[in-house]
Parts: sequence; structure tokens; C-alpha cells
Amino acid sequence: MTIKVHEYQLLQDYRKEGAERAAKLAQYQADLTSARACLSELQTQYEHTFTESVKHGTDETAQLSKIDDDIALQKEVVKRRERDERLARAAMPEGTISSVDVVEKYEPEFADKVQAEFVGKVNPKLQLARDLILSCIDDHREYRDAYSDIYTEISDLVKANHSSGKTRYIMSQGHPTENARVFGEAGAMSGVRRLLEQVSQHTHGNTPSDYQYIDVAPTAKNTTTKAGK
Repeated sequence: MTIKVHEYQLLQDYRKEGAERAAKLAQYQADLTSARACLSELQTQYEHTFTESVKHGTDETAQLSKIDDDIALQKEVVKRRERDERLARAAMPEGTISSVDVVEKYEPEFADKVQAEFVGKVNPKLQLARDLILSCIDDHREYRDAYSDIYTEISDLVKANHSSGKTRYIMSQGHPTENARVFGEAGAMSGVRRLLEQVSQHTHGNTPSDYQYIDVAPTAKNTTTKAGK
């Protein structure tokens, strides 16, 4: 099964505007990230130099003082980068399409069209499936009634033969359609029940091995419509 997935154009345009805005802000964000990384490196350098001087008993006062000055300067750089990024984000236009527009127009401009296509594809299949199943049940009833007299007469003969001693055992005979193998079961009604069980199992992911997908519901050419049906 392959369907053509429709695009929600307004959402596509919204994404495009968002990507363009993000690209413009990217440089400010990159400068801020770089400034913070540099500050972290200087702080690590100070901690390492101080720890080593204590460990080895060396005088690193001058070096520590220089690093400390660099840290102070870098903190100012970070502040400026944070300010620039914040101001740039606030000044950057939001775009012509708002997220509210995208949500409000989702159903009338997109979802309703997809729904109409879906219903047009699925509903005829369910209609046909219902009619086919009910037709099987009607066939079962019609065959049962049509041959009930003959079956009853044969059943009476079986009993009479046994009662009169013509047969030692009761030669039980079934209705012509009673044990007919229908959808792997004995009788049409059992076949219908098995079909419905397979439908239920399929909804839970257990698909019959002989299942064949039908893309479009076929149109019955030889259809006999019963009154009231």
C-alpha cells in the first residue's frame, strides 16, 4: 500500500521562515558559544596552574595574575555576546506566519481535505465488506430453507430404518450446507465468525498469511438486490 502524502503548505512556509530566522541568529549564537568556551578554558587554566604551584611549591603569582586578568576580560566579552544575542533575537522579525495561524488553519485548509480523501477510499470498502458478509448469511438462510424439507424427510427415513430393523445403526445425515467447508469452518455462520475473528486480530497486528490488500473497492457487475436490503 502506497499513498500520496499531501503537504501542509502553510506549515512548510512556517518552517522555512523559522529556518531563515535561525540561520540569521546562528552567528550571534556561535559567537556566544565561542566566548563561553574561551572563558571556561581560562578558568580551567587558572585552576590547573594554581594546583600545580601548590603541589610543587613554585611561585606562579605572575602567571596566575595574568590569567585572572584574562578571565575578567573574557567575562566582559561573554556579557557583550549575551547582550548581542538577546538583542538580535528580540529585533529579528517573527515572520509573516505565526504558529497560531498554522494551528487555526490546519483543519479547514489541510486536515479536512485529507479526511475527505480517506473516507472516499475506505468507506466503499466497508460498505462492500458489509454487503458481502450479509449476503453470505442470506445465502446460508436461503439454502437452509430451500433444502429443509428434503433434509427433514431423509432424517425421518433414517429413524424409520433404524426402528424397523432395516439398519443396525442410526445413519445420521446432515443438511447439505451444515458441514460445508466455508472459510475453513463447518458451515457459513462459523465461517463468518472466523472472518470477524481475523479482522479483530488484524487490528492488533496479527495479519493472516493469505491476506491480499485491495486498493480500490471493486464494483459488483452481477448484483441482485433484495427488497428491503
